[in-house]
Amino acid sequence: MVITDSPFPTDDVEREVLGRVGAEVHRFHCKSEEDVMEKAEEADAILCDLAPLTRKVISSLKKTRVIAEYGIGYDNIDIKAASERGIILCNAPDFLTYEVADHTVSLILALVRKIPWIYVSTKGGEWNWEKFKPIQNLDGKTVGIIGFGRIGRQVAERLEAFKVRIVAYDPYVPSEFIQRLKVEPLALDALLREAEIITVHTALTEGTRHLIGERELKLMKKSAVLVNAARGAIIDQRALYKALKNGWINAAALDVLEKEPPSADEPLLKLENVIVTPHIAWYSEKSALRLQRIPAEEVARVLTGERPRHPVNPEILPKITDKI
Repeated sequence: MVITDSPFPTDDVEREVLGRVGAEVHRFHCKSEEDVMEKAEEADAILCDLAPLTRKVISSLKKTRVIAEYGIGYDNIDIKAASERGIILCNAPDFLTYEVADHTVSLILALVRKIPWIYVSTKGGEWNWEKFKPIQNLDGKTVGIIGFGRIGRQVAERLEAFKVRIVAYDPYVPSEFIQRLKVEPLALDALLREAEIITVHTALTEGTRHLIGERELKLMKKSAVLVNAARGAIIDQRALYKALKNGWINAAALDVLEKEPPSADEPLLKLENVIVTPHIAWYSEKSALRLQRIPAEEVARVLTGERPRHPVNPEILPKITDKI
Protein backbone atom coordinates (compact mmCIF):
# COMPACT_ATOMS: atom_id res chain seq x y z
CA MET A 1 0.00 0.00 0.00
CA VAL A 2 1.49 3.32 -1.11
CA ILE A 3 0.80 6.80 0.24
CA THR A 4 1.86 8.97 -2.67
CA ASP A 5 1.53 12.16 -0.62
CA SER A 6 -0.21 13.23 2.55
CA PRO A 7 -1.21 16.42 4.39
CA PHE A 8 -0.28 14.82 7.73
CA PRO A 9 3.04 14.81 9.62
CA THR A 10 2.86 11.08 10.37
CA ASP A 11 1.19 7.99 8.95
CA ASP A 12 0.51 6.34 12.32
CA VAL A 13 -3.26 6.23 11.75
CA GLU A 14 -2.93 4.61 8.33
CA ARG A 15 -0.46 2.04 9.64
CA GLU A 16 -2.76 1.19 12.52
CA VAL A 17 -5.84 0.76 10.28
CA LEU A 18 -4.11 -1.10 7.46
CA GLY A 19 -1.92 -3.16 9.76
CA ARG A 20 -5.06 -4.94 10.90
CA VAL A 21 -5.50 -6.38 7.41
CA GLY A 22 -1.83 -7.19 6.94
CA ALA A 23 -1.03 -4.35 4.54
CA GLU A 24 2.43 -2.77 4.52
CA VAL A 25 2.40 1.00 4.24
CA HIS A 26 5.04 2.87 2.24
CA ARG A 27 4.90 6.65 2.37
CA PHE A 28 6.39 9.01 -0.20
CA HIS A 29 6.22 12.68 -1.19
CA CYS A 30 5.25 12.43 -4.85
CA LYS A 31 4.66 15.62 -6.77
CA SER A 32 4.98 14.62 -10.42
CA GLU A 33 3.62 11.90 -12.67
CA GLU A 34 7.07 10.35 -12.78
CA ASP A 35 7.25 10.24 -8.97
CA VAL A 36 3.94 8.40 -8.73
CA MET A 37 4.76 5.94 -11.52
CA GLU A 38 8.07 5.08 -9.90
CA LYS A 39 6.71 4.63 -6.37
CA ALA A 40 3.25 3.15 -7.00
CA GLU A 41 3.73 0.89 -10.02
CA GLU A 42 3.46 -2.31 -7.91
CA ALA A 43 1.03 -0.96 -5.28
CA ASP A 44 -2.15 -2.88 -4.47
CA ALA A 45 -3.68 0.32 -3.14
CA ILE A 46 -2.93 4.04 -3.18
CA LEU A 47 -3.73 6.83 -0.74
CA CYS A 48 -3.24 10.28 -2.21
CA ASP A 49 -3.75 13.96 -1.55
CA LEU A 50 -2.60 16.21 -4.41
CA ALA A 51 -0.35 13.88 -6.42
CA PRO A 52 -1.35 13.69 -10.11
CA LEU A 53 -3.00 10.37 -10.93
CA THR A 54 -3.47 11.06 -14.61
CA ARG A 55 -4.34 8.58 -17.34
CA LYS A 56 -0.63 8.17 -17.99
CA VAL A 57 -0.01 7.32 -14.33
CA ILE A 58 -3.01 5.01 -14.00
CA SER A 59 -2.03 3.10 -17.15
CA SER A 60 1.33 2.32 -15.50
CA LEU A 61 -0.23 0.73 -12.39
CA LYS A 62 0.11 -3.05 -12.50
CA LYS A 63 -1.75 -4.28 -9.41
CA THR A 64 -3.79 -1.40 -8.00
CA ARG A 65 -7.33 -2.27 -6.86
CA VAL A 66 -8.27 0.94 -5.06
CA ILE A 67 -7.30 4.59 -4.88
CA ALA A 68 -8.51 6.56 -1.87
CA GLU A 69 -8.39 10.35 -1.77
CA TYR A 70 -7.68 12.38 1.36
CA GLY A 71 -10.74 14.59 1.06
CA ILE A 72 -13.88 15.16 -0.95
CA GLY A 73 -12.49 16.46 -4.24
CA TYR A 74 -10.62 14.21 -6.65
CA ASP A 75 -9.82 16.54 -9.54
CA ASN A 76 -6.21 15.30 -9.42
CA ILE A 77 -7.39 11.82 -10.47
CA ASP A 78 -8.56 10.70 -13.91
CA ILE A 79 -11.66 8.84 -12.77
CA LYS A 80 -12.52 7.61 -16.27
CA ALA A 81 -9.08 6.04 -16.64
CA ALA A 82 -9.36 4.44 -13.21
CA SER A 83 -12.79 2.99 -14.00
CA GLU A 84 -11.57 1.59 -17.31
CA ARG A 85 -8.83 -0.24 -15.43
CA GLY A 86 -11.29 -1.57 -12.85
CA ILE A 87 -9.81 0.54 -10.06
CA ILE A 88 -12.29 1.75 -7.47
CA LEU A 89 -11.92 5.36 -6.39
CA CYS A 90 -13.01 6.34 -2.88
CA ASN A 91 -13.12 9.67 -1.11
CA ALA A 92 -14.06 11.00 2.32
CA PRO A 93 -17.21 13.02 1.63
CA ASP A 94 -18.36 13.64 5.18
CA PHE A 95 -15.21 14.24 7.20
CA LEU A 96 -15.57 18.04 7.17
CA THR A 97 -19.27 18.73 6.78
CA TYR A 98 -19.85 20.53 10.07
CA GLU A 99 -16.53 22.39 9.98
CA VAL A 100 -17.09 23.87 6.51
CA ALA A 101 -20.66 24.81 7.39
CA ASP A 102 -19.44 26.57 10.55
CA HIS A 103 -16.68 28.38 8.65
CA THR A 104 -19.10 29.45 5.91
CA VAL A 105 -21.52 31.01 8.37
CA SER A 106 -18.59 32.67 10.12
CA LEU A 107 -17.47 34.23 6.84
CA ILE A 108 -21.00 35.39 6.06
CA LEU A 109 -21.27 37.10 9.44
CA ALA A 110 -17.80 38.59 9.08
CA LEU A 111 -18.73 40.12 5.74
CA VAL A 112 -22.16 41.39 6.74
CA ARG A 113 -20.98 42.80 10.08
CA LYS A 114 -17.62 44.01 8.62
CA ILE A 115 -15.76 42.35 11.49
CA PRO A 116 -12.26 42.14 9.92
CA TRP A 117 -12.19 45.80 9.01
CA ILE A 118 -13.60 46.92 12.37
CA TYR A 119 -11.01 44.76 14.14
CA VAL A 120 -8.07 46.24 12.22
CA SER A 121 -9.31 49.79 12.81
CA THR A 122 -9.90 49.30 16.52
CA LYS A 123 -6.58 47.52 17.10
CA GLY A 124 -4.95 50.42 15.28
CA GLY A 125 -6.19 52.87 17.90
CA GLU A 126 -9.47 54.09 16.42
CA TRP A 127 -12.75 53.92 18.35
CA ASN A 128 -15.21 54.96 15.70
CA TRP A 129 -18.19 52.75 14.91
CA GLU A 130 -19.73 55.33 12.59
CA LYS A 131 -16.85 54.90 10.17
CA PHE A 132 -18.30 51.53 9.17
CA LYS A 133 -21.84 52.63 8.32
CA PRO A 134 -23.92 51.21 6.77
CA ILE A 135 -24.03 47.79 8.41
CA GLN A 136 -27.01 45.56 7.72
CA ASN A 137 -28.60 42.78 9.73
CA LEU A 138 -29.30 39.31 8.35
CA ASP A 139 -33.00 39.19 9.22
CA GLY A 140 -35.04 39.14 6.02
CA LYS A 141 -32.11 38.78 3.66
CA THR A 142 -32.05 36.16 0.90
CA VAL A 143 -29.19 33.65 1.07
CA GLY A 144 -28.47 31.64 -2.07
CA ILE A 145 -26.74 28.28 -1.69
CA ILE A 146 -25.12 26.88 -4.84
CA GLY A 147 -24.79 23.14 -4.29
CA PHE A 148 -27.22 21.53 -1.87
CA GLY A 149 -25.32 18.45 -0.78
CA ARG A 150 -24.21 17.61 2.75
CA ILE A 151 -22.46 20.93 3.38
CA GLY A 152 -25.03 23.12 1.67
CA ARG A 153 -27.78 21.53 3.77
CA GLN A 154 -25.83 22.10 6.99
CA VAL A 155 -25.30 25.75 6.05
CA ALA A 156 -29.06 26.10 5.49
CA GLU A 157 -29.78 24.49 8.85
CA ARG A 158 -27.50 26.92 10.66
CA LEU A 159 -28.88 29.96 8.85
CA GLU A 160 -32.48 29.20 9.80
CA ALA A 161 -31.79 30.78 13.18
CA PHE A 162 -31.12 34.14 11.50
CA LYS A 163 -34.61 34.30 9.96
CA VAL A 164 -33.34 34.59 6.40
CA ARG A 165 -34.98 33.43 3.21
CA ILE A 166 -32.91 30.52 1.90
CA VAL A 167 -32.86 29.56 -1.78
CA ALA A 168 -30.76 26.84 -3.40
CA TYR A 169 -29.53 25.73 -6.81
CA ASP A 170 -28.54 22.12 -7.38
CA PRO A 171 -29.44 20.35 -10.63
CA TYR A 172 -28.74 16.96 -9.01
CA VAL A 173 -31.06 17.33 -6.04
CA PRO A 174 -34.85 16.98 -6.61
CA SER A 175 -36.82 20.17 -5.98
CA GLU A 176 -39.18 18.26 -3.71
CA PHE A 177 -36.30 17.29 -1.42
CA ILE A 178 -35.06 20.90 -1.22
CA GLN A 179 -38.56 22.11 -0.40
CA ARG A 180 -38.97 19.54 2.36
CA LEU A 181 -36.05 21.23 4.11
CA LYS A 182 -37.87 24.59 3.98
CA VAL A 183 -35.58 25.89 1.23
CA GLU A 184 -36.77 27.31 -2.08
CA PRO A 185 -35.24 25.72 -5.21
CA LEU A 186 -34.27 28.20 -7.92
CA ALA A 187 -32.47 28.16 -11.25
CA LEU A 188 -28.93 29.51 -11.04
CA ASP A 189 -29.64 32.83 -12.78
CA ALA A 190 -32.66 33.48 -10.58
CA LEU A 191 -30.65 32.75 -7.45
CA LEU A 192 -27.87 35.11 -8.55
CA ARG A 193 -30.37 37.90 -9.21
CA GLU A 194 -32.33 37.51 -5.98
CA ALA A 195 -29.79 36.70 -3.25
CA GLU A 196 -27.94 39.29 -1.20
CA ILE A 197 -25.63 36.57 0.13
CA ILE A 198 -24.38 33.77 -2.14
CA THR A 199 -22.35 30.81 -0.91
CA VAL A 200 -20.79 28.08 -3.05
CA HIS A 201 -20.80 24.39 -2.04
CA THR A 202 -20.61 22.39 -5.24
CA ALA A 203 -17.90 19.98 -6.35
CA LEU A 204 -15.33 21.03 -8.94
CA THR A 205 -15.98 19.24 -12.23
CA GLU A 206 -15.61 20.21 -15.86
CA GLY A 207 -19.22 21.33 -15.65
CA THR A 208 -18.68 23.59 -12.63
CA ARG A 209 -15.25 25.02 -13.50
CA HIS A 210 -15.77 28.80 -13.72
CA LEU A 211 -19.46 28.27 -13.03
CA ILE A 212 -19.36 31.81 -11.65
CA GLY A 213 -17.81 34.02 -14.29
CA GLU A 214 -18.19 37.57 -15.54
CA ARG A 215 -21.71 37.00 -16.83
CA GLU A 216 -22.90 35.50 -13.54
CA LEU A 217 -21.24 38.18 -11.42
CA LYS A 218 -22.99 40.89 -13.42
CA LEU A 219 -26.33 39.26 -12.63
CA MET A 220 -25.79 39.72 -8.88
CA LYS A 221 -26.97 42.68 -6.84
CA LYS A 222 -24.41 45.43 -6.30
CA SER A 223 -24.96 44.88 -2.57
CA ALA A 224 -24.32 41.12 -2.82
CA VAL A 225 -21.55 39.30 -0.99
CA LEU A 226 -20.06 36.05 -2.31
CA VAL A 227 -18.57 33.24 -0.18
CA ASN A 228 -16.57 30.30 -1.52
CA ALA A 229 -15.43 27.47 0.75
CA ALA A 230 -15.64 24.76 -1.92
CA ARG A 231 -13.04 24.85 -4.73
CA GLY A 232 -11.27 27.93 -6.03
CA ALA A 233 -11.78 27.22 -9.73
CA ILE A 234 -15.57 27.22 -9.42
CA ILE A 235 -15.25 31.01 -9.55
CA ASP A 236 -13.33 32.70 -12.35
CA GLN A 237 -10.81 34.58 -10.21
CA ARG A 238 -10.01 37.25 -12.82
CA ALA A 239 -13.70 37.96 -13.28
CA LEU A 240 -14.18 38.14 -9.51
CA TYR A 241 -11.37 40.69 -9.25
CA LYS A 242 -13.09 42.85 -11.88
CA ALA A 243 -16.42 42.50 -10.10
CA LEU A 244 -15.00 43.58 -6.74
CA LYS A 245 -12.82 46.32 -8.21
CA ASN A 246 -15.60 47.81 -10.32
CA GLY A 247 -18.42 47.48 -7.79
CA TRP A 248 -20.48 44.83 -9.57
CA ILE A 249 -20.78 43.16 -6.17
CA ASN A 250 -20.04 44.42 -2.69
CA ALA A 251 -17.56 41.97 -1.15
CA ALA A 252 -16.30 38.39 -1.10
CA ALA A 253 -14.93 35.88 1.41
CA LEU A 254 -12.78 33.09 0.03
CA ASP A 255 -11.32 30.06 1.76
CA VAL A 256 -10.12 28.67 -1.58
CA LEU A 257 -8.34 30.14 -4.60
CA GLU A 258 -7.60 28.90 -8.09
CA LYS A 259 -3.90 28.75 -7.22
CA GLU A 260 -2.91 27.76 -3.69
CA PRO A 261 -0.93 29.23 -2.15
CA PRO A 262 -1.42 32.41 -4.18
CA SER A 263 1.49 34.38 -5.57
CA ALA A 264 2.63 37.43 -3.62
CA ASP A 265 1.25 39.72 -6.33
CA GLU A 266 -2.22 38.11 -6.52
CA PRO A 267 -4.53 41.07 -7.27
CA LEU A 268 -7.40 39.80 -5.12
CA LEU A 269 -5.25 40.01 -2.00
CA LYS A 270 -4.77 43.73 -2.54
CA LEU A 271 -8.48 44.55 -2.50
CA GLU A 272 -10.03 45.92 0.69
CA ASN A 273 -13.40 44.24 0.15
CA VAL A 274 -12.09 40.67 0.28
CA ILE A 275 -11.54 38.27 3.18
CA VAL A 276 -9.21 35.35 2.45
CA THR A 277 -8.54 32.38 4.72
CA PRO A 278 -5.92 29.71 3.86
CA HIS A 279 -8.11 26.73 2.86
CA ILE A 280 -8.82 26.06 6.51
CA ALA A 281 -12.59 25.60 6.49
CA TRP A 282 -12.18 21.82 6.61
CA TYR A 283 -10.07 21.81 9.75
CA SER A 284 -10.79 20.90 13.33
CA GLU A 285 -8.97 18.41 15.51
CA LYS A 286 -11.80 15.92 14.97
CA SER A 287 -12.04 16.42 11.22
CA ALA A 288 -8.28 15.98 10.77
CA LEU A 289 -8.45 12.60 12.46
CA ARG A 290 -11.48 11.61 10.38
CA LEU A 291 -9.70 12.68 7.20
CA GLN A 292 -6.76 10.44 7.98
CA ARG A 293 -8.81 7.45 9.07
CA ILE A 294 -11.70 7.29 6.55
CA PRO A 295 -9.62 6.76 3.36
CA ALA A 296 -7.45 4.17 5.11
CA GLU A 297 -10.57 2.29 6.19
CA GLU A 298 -11.87 2.37 2.63
CA VAL A 299 -8.64 0.82 1.38
CA ALA A 300 -8.85 -1.86 4.08
CA ARG A 301 -12.41 -2.72 3.03
CA VAL A 302 -11.53 -3.17 -0.62
CA LEU A 303 -8.40 -5.19 0.11
CA THR A 304 -10.43 -7.59 2.26
CA GLY A 305 -13.26 -7.96 -0.24
CA GLU A 306 -15.77 -5.68 1.47
CA ARG A 307 -17.81 -3.04 -0.30
CA PRO A 308 -16.40 0.48 0.29
CA ARG A 309 -18.73 3.01 1.90
CA HIS A 310 -17.76 5.99 -0.25
CA PRO A 311 -17.14 4.84 -3.84
CA VAL A 312 -16.93 7.58 -6.45
CA ASN A 313 -17.35 5.11 -9.34
CA PRO A 314 -19.77 2.55 -7.84
CA GLU A 315 -20.79 1.27 -11.26
CA ILE A 316 -17.62 -0.84 -11.41
CA LEU A 317 -18.04 -2.42 -7.97
CA PRO A 318 -19.48 -5.75 -9.21
CA LYS A 319 -16.45 -6.19 -11.47
CA ILE A 320 -14.09 -5.50 -8.58
CA THR A 321 -15.94 -7.86 -6.27
CA ASP A 322 -15.56 -10.60 -8.88
CA LYS A 323 -11.80 -10.09 -8.98
CA ILE A 324 -11.21 -10.13 -5.23
